[in-house]
Amino acid sequence: MIDKDVILAKACKLEHHLRRIKEKREISLDKFLTDLDLQESILFNLQMALQNCIDLAAHIISDEELGIVGSTNEHA
Repeated sequence: MIDKDVILAKACKLEHHLRRIKEKREISLDKFLTDLDLQESILFNLQMALQNCIDLAAHIISDEELGIVGSTNEHA
């Protein structure tokens, strides 16, 4: 059975990281291109958001027995 607490926790973390990225949308391209800390902050939050999506999918795949998490299934 899918653990709703796990799903909720991962979804909250995903929202947090997306919010952190959105907070930086108003920055000019010139500032972005010259501010390494800003670039790394956005990159970090993007990576964490993606990781939370992967974790959510892995939890569902595992719990619903939809295949082996992390594998690719070839269909002929």
